[in-house]
Amino acid sequence: MAKYEDISFRRQEGIAHLTVERPERLNAYRDQTADELLDAFRRADADASTRAVILRGAGRAFGAGYDLSVIKPETTPELDRVLDVHFNPLIGFMRTTRLPIVSQVNGPCVGAAVGVALAGDIIIAARSAYFYEPFVGIALVPDAGNSLFLSRIAGRVRAAPAMLLGDRIGAEEALRWGLVWKVCEDDALAAEAESIARRLCERAPAALAATKRLIVAATDSGMDAQLDLERDLQGIAGRSPEMKAEIAAFFARRRPA
Repeated sequence: MAKYEDISFRRQEGIAHLTVERPERLNAYRDQTADELLDAFRRADADASTRAVILRGAGRAFGAGYDLSVIKPETTPELDRVLDVHFNPLIGFMRTTRLPIVSQVNGPCVGAAVGVALAGDIIIAARSAYFYEPFVGIALVPDAGNSLFLSRIAGRVRAAPAMLLGDRIGAEEALRWGLVWKVCEDDALAAEAESIARRLCERAPAALAATKRLIVAATDSGMDAQLDLERDLQGIAGRSPEMKAEIAAFFARRRPA
């Protein structure tokens, strides 16, 4: 994949900067977005001079989840295939790449974007950021690793209402839950992410990769099976009458008055 449409990718002094560039859609992901991110992560991993990655969203959002506008209202979405082909490979590679990933969460972080952010290794958030699990509210189930990451990081008692009720989790609350490592003022977020990545670049690459491998082994056991279960249940949910009604309502709201 030589040219990107949905993301930008640049290397600078050992740091790979990956930015989702769909600000007009609040960086909502389509299938192509996930494919481009995966390609960029693979390119960064293959370059021995790259020591760390910063992942961010352009404009005022980290990511607004999956872009429902790509689903045609007259069709039945095959969301299990979407996960199997596009999103699960991305999440899996993020957790197994040798490179430490800094997730720079600004503004809304919604749905699949929550899974992508939490697949990073060091997650920092702007004070205005929030995390939001909208799945059940649109007749779907959590995917992109959400059910694994949120449950293991925050615990069942917190994860269950977050996913079942869909209340927004503000940055400070996310910090208390352990979803993020640090909360920064909005105008200081980018500099903090850069500072963290620079510190990572000063560490021995082999030690970083081995330490990440140890953390993954300790915390991510069963991830492949959980991603498969998310895929299977999302496929069922995506074919339900309730989901078809949600898609129809989504397009009805987008029609000009």
